[in-house]
Amino acid sequence: MSALAAPDGLEPDRSETLRRGAPKQRENGAGHAQPAPGTRSTVKPRRLLALALLAVFLLAPLGWYSWRLWVAAAAPTSLTASGTVEAEEVHVGSEIAGRIVALPAEEGRWLRAGDVVARLDDTLITTQLRGADVAQRQQLEIQADRYIVRTPISGVVTKTPARVGEVAAPGQTLVNVSDLSQLKLTVYVLERDLGRVWVGQSVHVAADPFPGRTFSGVVTSINSRAEFTPRNVQTQRDRQNLVFGVKIRVDNPDGALKPGLPVDAIFLPGEP
Repeated sequence: MSALAAPDGLEPDRSETLRRGAPKQRENGAGHAQPAPGTRSTVKPRRLLALALLAVFLLAPLGWYSWRLWVAAAAPTSLTASGTVEAEEVHVGSEIAGRIVALPAEEGRWLRAGDVVARLDDTLITTQLRGADVAQRQQLEIQADRYIVRTPISGVVTKTPARVGEVAAPGQTLVNVSDLSQLKLTVYVLERDLGRVWVGQSVHVAADPFPGRTFSGVVTSINSRAEFTPRNVQTQRDRQNLVFGVKIRVDNPDGALKPGLPVDAIFLPGEP
């Protein structure tokens, strides 16, 4: 029997639909299949995302470098100058003439203020004391004390130019004593940088033998007159510039810095 036609308003037989098949993709002129109408391609969004990530990857270093330049330009820069630290050296001598009989202060020895550094021959004054009465004794004892030479400051013996057996003249240097707990430093600042330095300004002092460590300092004085950079400082080109000498007191509590050591002084920015 032949199949009866479906009444109006009823679905056609599903087998008919299966025979017809699903909608086919259209082909373009090159023979490549194109997406069927109504479907969305994910190729273009992925490509845009890849381009965006590539742009971020390429521009990120440039942005970071620009930010660093901006920070460096905005931050106040420190003024730096170089010099050599020196100690406050005291030349200790005798008030009177006499033959040196003892020099107990050897080079490198640390002394306290009042320690004996030299003794002069006091044979004559000692003999006089033995035969002196009460009135004379007091005066002779004062004179006898002058045969003993003492250091007026605490520090290290850096030099002993005198020798035992020599006759010392009044005022002659017998021993040099240096206070290493506080050193002095002279640096030279260009005229254009003079406004960045003031008396009382804090300074950090750095030395190559002590990497990562700084010593505290303070500006004690600034020369009022300009001068050419001394020949023993900087290069020949720098010596042609007018500069101002700046003196700095450097704290050296443990004696790590030694006289004659080259250092860098970093003037800390701030307000006078």
